[in-house]
Amino acid sequence: MDQKKTGGFLKELRKEKSLTQEQVAEKLGVSSRTISRWETGAYMPDISILVDIAEMYDVDVREIIDGERRQEDMNSEVKETAVKMADYSTMEKKTMLKWIRFMSLSTMIVSVCLIILNIVRAFAIARDMPSMYAGVIIGNLIGANAIVSYILLAFSVIVMLYASGKFSRIEQSRTASMVIKVIVVIAVVMAIVAVAEMIWSTHIIYVG
Repeated sequence: MDQKKTGGFLKELRKEKSLTQEQVAEKLGVSSRTISRWETGAYMPDISILVDIAEMYDVDVREIIDGERRQEDMNSEVKETAVKMADYSTMEKKTMLKWIRFMSLSTMIVSVCLIILNIVRAFAIARDMPSMYAGVIIGNLIGANAIVSYILLAFSVIVMLYASGKFSRIEQSRTASMVIKVIVVIAVVMAIVAVAEMIWSTHIIYVG
């Protein structure tokens, strides 16, 4: 299968219908960036969405896969098989996304509990050290353990958004995409800081 040929065919079909990438994306429930990737041949549409694309463009699934029109119409048996394959793929995807949502929600709950416990611990320690009250609290809130909790929370939220299908809408918003990217970068930087702090602390304890 020639992905470039299929992509060019999809672009041709869209133009025949006088549709923009944004309009097609809205009809299929994906992002305009995804449509662009399909049409350049960088990615292929998921099998679960091929039937929807075929119906929208009034072609059959084989024509999309081949990247060119066929003279004969797709018979009912072939179309029924394609629909069943799409339904099966959708069912598998839903099961996987359900598991991902469960795991990300569990991680989110755990990370929130860790953050709350760390805050309570910070105030408990600071209470016994009144002269260093603010410093102790801040130190605990930006310590390695706290940073790991923040990272877990950030990534669990991002995964939850993805598993819930919110990312397709987020990708269409340049501002929202930028915010997500910033969150990921901050999370990575915080992870590096946390690891560096733990290594430094271990080195001091070992040397001492």
